[in-house]
Amino acid sequence: MTSKLPLLLPALLAAGLAVAQPQPVQAAQAQAQAQTQAQSGQAAQARAAQSDLKHLAMSDADLESAFAEIRHYQEAGFIYQPELSFSSQVEPDGTEDADWKAVVSGFADADRAFAFFFGTPDDVLREQAMLTRVVPTEKARTLSSAGIAALQKNLGTASGRKELVRITRATMSGLVDKVTGSEEAMRFFGGHLYGAYVERLYITAIMVLAAAEEDTLAPLERVKVGTVARLHETLTLLGKNKCLGDSAKSAERLKIVEKLGRLAGVDREKPSLNSMRKIVTICQDVRDSFIR
Repeated sequence: MTSKLPLLLPALLAAGLAVAQPQPVQAAQAQAQAQTQAQSGQAAQARAAQSDLKHLAMSDADLESAFAEIRHYQEAGFIYQPELSFSSQVEPDGTEDADWKAVVSGFADADRAFAFFFGTPDDVLREQAMLTRVVPTEKARTLSSAGIAALQKNLGTASGRKELVRITRATMSGLVDKVTGSEEAMRFFGGHLYGAYVERLYITAIMVLAAAEEDTLAPLERVKVGTVARLHETLTLLGKNKCLGDSAKSAERLKIVEKLGRLAGVDREKPSLNSMRKIVTICQDVRDSFIR
């Protein structure tokens, strides 16, 4: 990421402030030094986030429990709705910058998960196609229609959930290993998780509000918020180290994460319907900012 610090000096001069004009060589040296210091600081922040990531990973038991809870959402009437998917609103053309791709890949990953748990193999394939258009390297981890159907069929069994845990664990381990030692990759990873968090809360909140209208909320009383809380904790760590995508946008994104966390009840009892409505509004604003 290019540092914004070297731009401070000409900005101050243009404003007419009392700043001594350095000689050309001195100016170049000052700019180079500022840029090096900024990059060094950003790299240190990325390394700090990397060192704690693996400690925040969910256990296999936690993942299996989370997958088992999917049935409660199904009982509450959750279904995959393609018109809610971010992929229905954009068509990447390849000119997007890395930060846009990072966050939108998170949107697409969350939409793919909803399609998997509440839709058909064709729905999953459609969302996979969006994800691979944004991040072509993801094509290596895509599943076939037959593979998707088999996993969906076995989700209700302990062995099926264990297989899904294995796939999830391998994918997440690969992601964490890939970002280790790379500041750019770490920021992409943080932007991806930010997008996934926003999209997951957006779709879930809409579904909860729909369930309230249909009076089918009762099954959701048995759902825990542990997975959302762990993702919130990971995003907070990344945000404090300015790694939620572009470092210049990370502080504002951290504020959004914190606000969404409070509304989602990650540190207290389950959220109210009014909180769900606020979550939809905040997440819609974030999503809209990425529509080009």
